[in-house]
Amino acid sequence: MSHIQNMSMRLNQLSSQLTAAGQNGRLDEVGLIVSELSQIYTELQNLQAAVTPETSSSARQELVNCRIVLHGMMDAVQDIRTATAEQYRQVLGENKTVFEQLDEAAQQSEYSQAYQYRLAFKQMDEVSQHLHQLDGSMLDTGYQLERGAMAGDTLNGAVQSEDLTLGTDEGGAMM
Repeated sequence: MSHIQNMSMRLNQLSSQLTAAGQNGRLDEVGLIVSELSQIYTELQNLQAAVTPETSSSARQELVNCRIVLHGMMDAVQDIRTATAEQYRQVLGENKTVFEQLDEAAQQSEYSQAYQYRLAFKQMDEVSQHLHQLDGSMLDTGYQLERGAMAGDTLNGAVQSEDLTLGTDEGGAMM
């Protein structure tokens, strides 16, 4: 099994965990999801360094499939964030301003349910950031795979000198 296939399986599993957490309101697993996303990101960075012209088109397609799962997870995170924000506002009602002026300890003791919703919202922000970072990295890896396959070069997708625009024209504009 390829590294990308393994990532795809893990992303599908994380997607299921995220969906289940959002549906049952138990967001205590979010830290584990963030940790796993970070590990996948690191593995993807290592994979980028190992891209060769021989990398198959199936690897590129697997990467596309991973990105599809990621985008589904992004949608799920947005849904959870929206629901959490609505619950937060509902629980606090007119006390929202008072709550937001309290220090964290007072928020937790006086408005524990709202505090939990606020934490869940922040956790979803963190998950969202990791998903976007991973998506960008997958996009970069896909580009490297495509470029390596098209060019057949041995530079692992590095920019070649003829790809650069060097110098300026007589008016001082970059060429």
